[in-house]
Amino acid sequence: MMQNWESCFLGYQKEYKQLIYRFPNVTFELKKFSQFVTDKILIDKCTIFDFCLCRAMNQYLILKDRNKFFALETFRATLFCTAMEELKNIAVIDSCGDKWIAEEKIPFQNWLDAQPQRNIELQSFKLILVVSYEKKIA
Repeated sequence: MMQNWESCFLGYQKEYKQLIYRFPNVTFELKKFSQFVTDKILIDKCTIFDFCLCRAMNQYLILKDRNKFFALETFRATLFCTAMEELKNIAVIDSCGDKWIAEEKIPFQNWLDAQPQRNIELQSFKLILVVSYEKKIA
């Protein structure tokens, strides 16, 4: 996902490289973030990962000249808050009826790996994406 973002959003590359140079741990955080979201859910023809990272970079760019550490915290907050907001009321359902819901804060990759058939279903476009899914509270 990161390689795709880097090749598609060239306007951010100089600032992104400077961000990584200043704060190398961001690379690790983005890898963890990529496990939480999926590149199979699109927002306006853009993956959820790309969408969130572009929003986070925008916030970082706005604030970086004032306070780099505050800009970094805003980058992180924007990344995760955007993902949670965009994935709210979305469920991914496998053939057994088991659901992945972002609000449960289980990384999508972990949910896929829990049942080997889910990766197969993902590759063959058999996972169901339900928009406006409302979690039922008992």
